[in-house]
Amino acid sequence: MTGEMKKVSFLKEDGRDFTIVLRERVNQFFKDAEISTRANFAMYFKSIFYITSIALSYALVLSGLGGGIGFFLSSILLGLAISIGTMNIAHDALHGSYASNSLKNRILGFTMDLCGASSFYWRKEHTIDHHTFTNISGHDSDLGVPYVMRLCPKAPRHWFHRFQHIYAPLLYSINLIKWVYYSDFKRIYKMLKYGNNAPGNPSYTEIAMTILFKFIHIFLFVALPILLFPFAWWVVLLGYFTFLAAAGITMTVIFQLAHIVEDVAFPLPNEEGKVENSFLKHQLATTSNFAVNSWLVNFLFGGLNFQVEHHIFPHVCHTHLRKISPIVRETAREFGLPYHENLTFFAAICSHFRTLRTLGRNP
Repeated sequence: MTGEMKKVSFLKEDGRDFTIVLRERVNQFFKDAEISTRANFAMYFKSIFYITSIALSYALVLSGLGGGIGFFLSSILLGLAISIGTMNIAHDALHGSYASNSLKNRILGFTMDLCGASSFYWRKEHTIDHHTFTNISGHDSDLGVPYVMRLCPKAPRHWFHRFQHIYAPLLYSINLIKWVYYSDFKRIYKMLKYGNNAPGNPSYTEIAMTILFKFIHIFLFVALPILLFPFAWWVVLLGYFTFLAAAGITMTVIFQLAHIVEDVAFPLPNEEGKVENSFLKHQLATTSNFAVNSWLVNFLFGGLNFQVEHHIFPHVCHTHLRKISPIVRETAREFGLPYHENLTFFAAICSHFRTLRTLGRNP
């Protein structure tokens, strides 16, 4: 998408402006605390906990306990476990914030492929397109929902968008299914047709790994249950799509709470492609935190409730974001810059759906 659009650039700051001061203060924090910006004991514990949770949930699905009802309930549990594990482990790894070794990060990033979604393309569209061009229509891939949803003021409005805050949960639940069986297969086709000249310029190793993990996903979550279970094949498929729906709605909602909420900006570049803000000030204007005082939310969602800090310091492991949050907040206030946040998870959910309603009704 971005290659077809005018190149976007941000203003550079002069002197001891916000960017320089904030980076100095955060770097000094890690230096004084004598800790690395990468994974710590808390991150290792969470990783073991969530990998174990995924394994146990999968074993529960394969056990067939509880008959058909038990199968569907365990499929939902598996979807929640994999989506939460992805947000905690793969998200950091694909940002390069888990380990200092790029190979280790890439291996951990493959936990996302358990969802069936290509971690290669997610890394490009999320860590590059979204993190660079946050909330800029035509450049931020997260805003590129075709026709059925209006996620920014620049998008065209249709009459049915006035109901999007009502039907959004249904679309969120099929988001991962679309990704796994439409978007990724379309990408694989282009990979096989164009090789490393395919969109995103995948290496031949990435092409092979993308195809391999797609086969592994289908074998583990479709073929093997069909072979093992006494249920009809269509019952297994229903359970599988229930698993994808649970994972899809969980991840989609959590990521929406940072940028499609009230108060955040949707800036547009001028005719020369320049955004009238520096890069870090742009991240402050377009991003919002939520429930930063909730230990449970922070543990479950991989620090994605500290999205302001994450967008400014994407290479810092999420287990450190709570510690640097006061530094970012106070520095922003010192420079008279916005620092958006919703105090609770419920408040963020409400703000998101109010935003959908507003975008659906107002030109």
